[in-house]
Amino acid sequence: MPIPGLAHLEATAIQVTIADKQVKILAAYLSLSSTLIGADLSACFGRGMPVLMAGALNAKHVDWNSRLSTRREKLLRDYADVNYCVIFESGTPTTKPYNPMATSDFLDMVITKNLTSPVYPTSWSALNSDHLPVLIDTTCR
Repeated sequence: MPIPGLAHLEATAIQVTIADKQVKILAAYLSLSSTLIGADLSACFGRGMPVLMAGALNAKHVDWNSRLSTRREKLLRDYADVNYCVIFESGTPTTKPYNPMATSDFLDMVITKNLTSPVYPTSWSALNSDHLPVLIDTTCR
């Protein structure tokens, strides 16, 4: 399904029916050179439908065991607080920097809104890339 109104965030969505309820599932990406803006988040999480969004938003925070906190993360957390979204990270850093002296960071996350099922993200180290993929387990009837 299309996501009108995106300025910087790249996202692809599908709509599924779970227990007679429409749910929007999004894969999202925000490059390091782009700015995260609230309007992009509203385009993804608006319209009252339950949403599960996962992707590389490149937002860092020391509470997630990253080396530093970023403005992008602050905007994301502020948006989530005001709009009743829940942010999940996998518990394992999702970057594997090419520099072995560098510290890994949490850059990939899952954000939900109005989703009644619990979400359990875990990172998976089977691929050879700069980001470890995140597997998302959830239950549905």
